[in-house]
Amino acid sequence: MTALGAVGAALGLLPTFDAAGIIDGNAIAVFTAIGMCWSGFLSTHTAMLDTLGFRKAITKALSSHALAGLLAGIIAHFTWLLVSLVI
Repeated sequence: MTALGAVGAALGLLPTFDAAGIIDGNAIAVFTAIGMCWSGFLSTHTAMLDTLGFRKAITKALSSHALAGLLAGIIAHFTWLLVSLVI
């Protein structure tokens, strides 16, 4: 819940950045994709795997979660570019 709250607070800054003109739709798409993927980063995997008795898998789970967040950002970027070409 804490990680999700942090991502929500960070996303809450987007209107301020938009009003200042320092962010565009592409950055919002990438920021949101990474934030959605990383929102459960520590809270989900660490607690779940510890409870199940799989502490050895925590490093692998966090590594794959980090990679997935980066890939989500890359996919969001190229999806934004494709959509902006069509529109």
